[in-house]
Amino acid sequence: MSNYKQNKNFLQYKKIFPQYIPRYAIKPIGTKKWIMQNKPLHDSYILQHLTGKINISCLGTWYNHYALLDVDSRDRGEVEEIRERLKLDTDNSMLFSSESKDSYHCLFSPTYNKKPPTLRLLNEILKPFAKENGVEIYPQPNKTIRLPFGYNQRPLDFEYVGLKDWEEYLYWFLKLDSFDLKSVPQQLRLELKIPKEKSNLTTYQEGKYLYLEGLQLPSSRHESQFKVLYWLWRNNVPLPTAISLVWDWIKVKHNGFSKQIIINPKSVLAEIQRQANHIYETYHYSGVYPDNTHNTFYGFITKEDINDIIIISEARLPKAKFSFNLIKYCNPRRYQTFVQLHRDSLVEWSSTRTYLKNLDELQAKGIVKRYDSYKVDEFSKSIKINWKFKDIDKAILVDNRAPESFEDTIKACYKPEEFRELLIRAGSERTNAIKAVKNIFEV
Repeated sequence: MSNYKQNKNFLQYKKIFPQYIPRYAIKPIGTKKWIMQNKPLHDSYILQHLTGKINISCLGTWYNHYALLDVDSRDRGEVEEIRERLKLDTDNSMLFSSESKDSYHCLFSPTYNKKPPTLRLLNEILKPFAKENGVEIYPQPNKTIRLPFGYNQRPLDFEYVGLKDWEEYLYWFLKLDSFDLKSVPQQLRLELKIPKEKSNLTTYQEGKYLYLEGLQLPSSRHESQFKVLYWLWRNNVPLPTAISLVWDWIKVKHNGFSKQIIINPKSVLAEIQRQANHIYETYHYSGVYPDNTHNTFYGFITKEDINDIIIISEARLPKAKFSFNLIKYCNPRRYQTFVQLHRDSLVEWSSTRTYLKNLDELQAKGIVKRYDSYKVDEFSKSIKINWKFKDIDKAILVDNRAPESFEDTIKACYKPEEFRELLIRAGSERTNAIKAVKNIFEV
């Protein structure tokens, strides 16, 4: 695959499975020993893993888009019993062989209360089940696990046994139903509900620069540590790893601008730990996620999508906003046979009075097909969507994140006069188009 960097499936795989920093392990085919590499992982090694030339294992990201049960020294019947105890089946998981005899990996896509779980939460909830059943849960923060779809990792379920290569495995993995960890029996957890706030994303590039170059000014250590930690959080680095990386960073790259790291290094480490916990916990309970998780969970959209939406909506902005939010939500879920929507989301995108009318209009145009499958406290609507989805790499991103609102997205990719002409071309009167543009761009 000479052009693997442009391969859509490879780009999708990278978003889900590997953790690039701070280290990974490699094992040549036919050998038994993993060799730890204390450096960032390179895409070329991931490709070699997928094509069966080497084995690569990685740590977990802070918010994981996959999980697996690692079952060793069991026969297939026992594995299926363990899988069933966790309420996993072929609709929400895929069973793969592992490199060793009588070893298996059961892959699934976890959520918690319909939101992405942290690595800590994933392991905390499933640890009692793993201990009781003699299995291991991955990914983990400090122990690597072999990446999926590599050498001798073949699907074993009847539904998937005929698949040929990693691209087909990925396609069907993306179609799996999510597995909500709330269904796993556990001790009572305190669930904090903090109103979602807008996060300030302007320190991202500065954090990256500081991590590469070190402190730049006297008396800047505290602020610089925070920015580097923020940059690592945005890149989905697990909390313990982020603390370790920043601790190693400040020891090597203080550049003579910090006396405290020389006089009292223990106090610096304690401060890094406090800062890291503050960042990770505050954003988690506020429903603000690292970039990749944000774009995957809340969705993304392209400029071509918006052009089509404005034309289909005939420049009627309330209807365009509803379609914008729907397509944005469906974009990362494009491989699912049915997209499940909660009524609350549909109401938020329009209103209690108009959301069904908007769905009906899209159904009449052949864009949406509705299925009224209602489940208490879960999803109230299932839909199939007929949309020409655009390339993922064309997503509208600001500082690597998809803007949340219709207005912010428009401002990110259109000039006022360009958007005005689009509205007119879609059927808006010129005076109405000018007024709409003014409302969006002058706010």
